[in-house]
Amino acid sequence: MESLFINKGPFDLDYIIEKTYFSKKEKFSKKKIKNVSNLINSTKGDITFFENVKYINNLKNTNASYCLIKEKFASQLKESCTPIISKEPLLDFIIISKLFYPDADSDNWKYKQNNKYKSLLKKNVYVDNTVKIGKNFSIGFNSVLKKNITIGNNVTIGSNCTISNAVIGDNVIINDGTVIGKIGYGFKVINNKLTFIPHIGCVIINDDVYIGSNCTIDRGSFSNTIIGKFTMIDNLVHIAHNVKIGSFCFIAGQVGVAGSSIIGDKCMIGGQAGISGHLKIGNNVNIGGHSGILNNLSDGSKVIGFPSMKIRDFLKRKNNDQ
Repeated sequence: MESLFINKGPFDLDYIIEKTYFSKKEKFSKKKIKNVSNLINSTKGDITFFENVKYINNLKNTNASYCLIKEKFASQLKESCTPIISKEPLLDFIIISKLFYPDADSDNWKYKQNNKYKSLLKKNVYVDNTVKIGKNFSIGFNSVLKKNITIGNNVTIGSNCTISNAVIGDNVIINDGTVIGKIGYGFKVINNKLTFIPHIGCVIINDDVYIGSNCTIDRGSFSNTIIGKFTMIDNLVHIAHNVKIGSFCFIAGQVGVAGSSIIGDKCMIGGQAGISGHLKIGNNVNIGGHSGILNNLSDGSKVIGFPSMKIRDFLKRKNNDQ
């Protein structure tokens, strides 16, 4: 996949495999790997991985040249994708990703003020020289626009915001205290050492999105975090890495969406609801406040409770308990 971070590749495949801990040390003479990517976004010359059976269809259709995979799943690959057998594909993929993107597992960066926006220093606003801003831009006090940001036209950003690794469309409003584009909550223990997963993705905020105060939207790990057009997000909402939210969604305060879940268009999510990771929420779904979503929801679902159930079943149970 394309990334806003600098790709240090290509690397020789034999060199890459030698750096892993859990894969078979096969030899692939003079084979080059140009990038790491997820199953969906991979192209020829990429290396990917397969870990979760939920993504078996993506495995069968990947365009990657190589895939870290457990031996029992290797037969599912296309002929154009060569399996690299690993006992722990994800852990080996993390190690490889760090070779390509050594700066993507932290939020440290060498700051250099963008002289085009030097006047904003009067408001204690810092703008990195990698930032690009469109017309009719407004920003409050004490905000920091860090590396790898593109901002469209008619964008308003509040005070005390920190933004990095983001592509922001036109007519977007981001309120005070919000943090966008930081590294997500992803780490693994590799050889008894806590290891952060490189987050090489970004946050894509489409046109006409509203984001309330004190929200946190994490950048993607091996894909992007995406907010669709005209979606309205209340205060104190957390959207984790790789989450995709559709257009015209309404998300109330203190909602949490765990990593890699996909939410369709025109969904309404009540306050303090929680959505587990790697789920698929359909279009036109209504989720009541305080709900806990542990399973996929089909189009048009209306649920409430923990664990969530159809609203009519919830009300029936409540009446029976009285």
